[in-house]
Amino acid sequence: MKRLLILLLALAPFAAVGQPVYDCHRTTGKIKIDGRVGDKEWAAAVPCVDFKDIRGDGHAAPKYLTTMRMLWDDDNLYISAVLEEPDVKANVSHRDDIVYHDNDFEVFLNPYNDEKLYYELEINALGTVMDLLMDKPYSIGGTYIMTWDFPGLKTAVKVQGSLNRPGDTDRGWSVEIMIPFKGLSRGGADPLANKEWRANFSRVEWLTKPEENWVWAPTGIVDIHHPDKWGTIRFVD
Repeated sequence: MKRLLILLLALAPFAAVGQPVYDCHRTTGKIKIDGRVGDKEWAAAVPCVDFKDIRGDGHAAPKYLTTMRMLWDDDNLYISAVLEEPDVKANVSHRDDIVYHDNDFEVFLNPYNDEKLYYELEINALGTVMDLLMDKPYSIGGTYIMTWDFPGLKTAVKVQGSLNRPGDTDRGWSVEIMIPFKGLSRGGADPLANKEWRANFSRVEWLTKPEENWVWAPTGIVDIHHPDKWGTIRFVD
């Protein structure tokens, strides 16, 4: 019986020990990428666990809430996030400029679970996108490839309040992201052949200096570029 249990554990779907797992369900509806996240499909999707300080347990909980959901269909991965923020502001306005100099929302995807090549996307409340490809993590000599863009990417943001108007009180901002699977194909391989992906999601918040880093799957240090410490997206049909 003990040997059988060991075998079953060895064959069990991959999931990083102690890190969050999200069951990403297939959607049958059409999601309009407009930043409003009011579609009935999003209402049916379960929100992820709330973000934590990137350093993990023992550190203060984020000051503002982040509510994130995911869905998929045959062609795309869909991500939505609602970011509570009483003073919505953003200044970076050119594609592939350093978006995390603003408060932002960030996506990290490692579809092939090799803890090496992965994709990064950052977006601010202006809707400015920075996306890139990492050939491997910085800790093992990785280099970012900024000339790479997500093929077919669609994004949109919606501010609940006013943008760049200090003195009033905003509710926050929301973002919708559509990432085509075909743009993540490696050597013709289908990324959906892997039903579980390593992934992480981050929120940079400039309350003071240095910035706050709030994430879905804490890495234990102020450095998100450790795919071995990320959580898992599990595609549910």
